Amino acid sequence: MAKIMFGAAVTDARGKLAGIVYSKNAAGAYIRQKVSPTQSLTTRRGQVRERITNLSKYWSATLTPEQIAGWNAFAKNNPVTDVFGRTMTLSGIQTFCRLNSNILNVGGTQIDDPPASLTLVGLETITVTATEGAPDVLSVAYTATPLSANHRLSVWATQPLPGGRTFAKPFLRWIHASAAAAASPATILSAYNAKFGTFAAGQRVGIRAQVVDETTGAASTGLYDLVTVS
Repeated sequence: MAKIMFGAAVTDARGKLAGIVYSKNAAGAYIRQKVSPTQSLTTRRGQVRERITNLSKYWSATLTPEQIAGWNAFAKNNPVTDVFGRTMTLSGIQTFCRLNSNILNVGGTQIDDPPASLTLVGLETITVTATEGAPDVLSVAYTATPLSANHRLSVWATQPLPGGRTFAKPFLRWIHASAAAAASPATILSAYNAKFGTFAAGQRVGIRAQVVDETTGAASTGLYDLVTVS
């Protein structure tokens, strides 16, 4: 559904409503027709759904009343930011599932009690290198480096796109998590090839990267880069 910010009149809108998508880029707000691709149940999509289902069941069947109360209090004290930059408060179970999904996605161990803090050191910059050759190269250089203790780099990528493509973020799919405290650059070619196959010179590849704390589930704002394969 679309999210709309009201003032004296509508001042901003994000999401989809009645076949129309409302969004914003560097040039400003825009509206486009919604195109719905076939949503096949991929292995990755199935894994994500199963993870959320299992966490929800765990919340109901395994957590103690004291732990649930702790998550509810933690959620109230740690609001999140929506697409408009406004703060919103999640429920305890939403926060439990959200943070543990982040942890499990990068290879960490599920937590039953809320973390003491969601503080982490995020990324300052990313620079993507994509080269067709013998061998191909696909890497993400980032700062600050190395990552802090317990912090992992989490990476999304697009399939190889036509050279003229500029609107690529909807094609991002998760492909890789680094080791904890890893140093730049992250070599992601094998993970990319396993997901999408090979690319060719002149095609474009979009990459989004963020830092995730494997012990708390805290995640930084993602940085994005769209490059042409050389």
